[in-house]
Amino acid sequence: MDRKEVTSDLVGRLEDFIISAQRGKTVQLQTIVYEKYIKEVSRSNATDDMDLERDRCLLVADFTLIRPTREKPAKVSKAYMICPVNENEIDRKTTRHIANERLRMDFSRLRKAGIEVEEQFF
Repeated sequence: MDRKEVTSDLVGRLEDFIISAQRGKTVQLQTIVYEKYIKEVSRSNATDDMDLERDRCLLVADFTLIRPTREKPAKVSKAYMICPVNENEIDRKTTRHIANERLRMDFSRLRKAGIEVEEQFF
């Protein structure tokens, strides 16, 4: 199915917001950025019977469609970076800088499509 043939209000990625805006729909987005803590589990190469667990942090942005009706807003969540929980200060700043630059690129794409977006950064 051609992506441009999709007419549903279901949204799964930022590109869907862009397509809606290019079709003439008014699109306004609210952005919320946050850290999400996860546990990464992997199998050790040295011992097949032991799982290795590491705490990780995802830097995530939620883009929520603001609609004038009372319908439930559509939302896209996108992870911009994954990092260890216990990073040192220099690595933490570098990680946030990279995530913010990726966010800036997405904000630019959305604005070029005519989408009003509330910008927030990590």
